[in-house]
Amino acid sequence: MSDDQVPVIDMQPFLTGDKKAKQAVGRQVDEALQTIGFFTLIGHGVPDELITLTRETALEFFGCSLDEKMKIANPPEHMSRGYNWVGNRSLAYTLGEETPPDLQEGFAFGPFDLGEGPYYAAPAASSFFAPNIWPEQPDAFRRVFEEYYREMVLLAESVMAIFAVALDVPESYFADKTDKHTSVIRAVHYPAQSEPPVAGQLRAGAHTDYGTFTILYGDDSPGGLQVKHRDGDWLDVHPSPGALICNVGDLMSRWTNDRWISNLHRVANPPPEYAAIDRIAIPFFHNANHDAVIECIPSCLGPTGVAKYSPVLFSELYLGKQNRAERKLNNTDRKSYD
Repeated sequence: MSDDQVPVIDMQPFLTGDKKAKQAVGRQVDEALQTIGFFTLIGHGVPDELITLTRETALEFFGCSLDEKMKIANPPEHMSRGYNWVGNRSLAYTLGEETPPDLQEGFAFGPFDLGEGPYYAAPAASSFFAPNIWPEQPDAFRRVFEEYYREMVLLAESVMAIFAVALDVPESYFADKTDKHTSVIRAVHYPAQSEPPVAGQLRAGAHTDYGTFTILYGDDSPGGLQVKHRDGDWLDVHPSPGALICNVGDLMSRWTNDRWISNLHRVANPPPEYAAIDRIAIPFFHNANHDAVIECIPSCLGPTGVAKYSPVLFSELYLGKQNRAERKLNNTDRKSYD
C-alpha cells in the first residue's frame, strides 16, 4: 500500500466471510494503521439515507439563531455536552500550540439509555455520563441523532472485532473493555468565511484524537480534512460517496505500543473562491469503558517484549487532554461571534 493516500477498505468480507476473509480484512487494517493511521471504510452497512438525514438535521440546527443555540450552551463542568459557539475551542491547544480559536461551531452528546450500578455511580463516571442537552429545534433532532448514534455503536463493535483480528488476539478481546463505552458524537459546522482568517487560524487546528478510534462523516468540499504525511506535507482526504473515514486515537496507539499511528490531522480553510461554502462533519469518537485498564496488548510487545507505557485507566488518559481543547469565553466574547 502506498503511504501517499488514505486506503479504502471494504469491511463486508469481514461481516459475511470465513476466517480467511476476516484475516484478509484485518491485514489491510493493520497495514493502514501502521502506515498512516487512517482508512476510508466501505461496506459498513450504515444506510445512506440515515447519513444524509443526520447531515441535513445538523445543518438545520446550525442554521438557527445564536440566541436559540446558546440555550443549550456547553456547560463548563461537562465538556462534551451541548453547543460550542464559534471561537470557544482550539484543538491545537491539546498539543500545547497557542493558536487562534478554530473557525467552527459544534454540538456534542454522549451515551444515553444508561444502566444502573456502581460503574455508573463512580466519581469518574460523572464526566462521561452527564445528562445530554437537546435543542428544541429542529423537532426531529434528538430522534435522528440518537438513531445515528446507535448505528455508530453497532459499527464500532464490528470495527473493534476487526482490530482484534488485525492484532492477532481473540475477536472478542476488546468486548469487556468497551461494553459500557463512553463514546461521544460531535456534529460540527464550519461556517462560510465572509472574511479571511487571521494568521494561524484554521477550521480545526492540527491535533490527534484522544480515544480508541473515530468514525467520521465529512462533506467532501474544499476546506476539508487533511492528514499529516510522514514527509511533512498535508494529504487531502476525499472519501468516495457513502464511505466513512476511520482513524485511531491516542488510546489505541498506546494500547498497541505505538504499532498503530495516532496521526495528526486538521481541517483546512477553503480557497478564497470556495469561501462561501460551509461544511458539515459528524465524528463519532469511540471510547473505552471509563474504568478500562489500558496496557500493552500482548501481541504488540515486539521482539524486546517491553511495553513503552505503564498501565493507566482510560478516564485518566482521556480527560486531561480533552480539558485542554476547551477555550472558555465570557458572554462579551460570545456576542462578538454573533
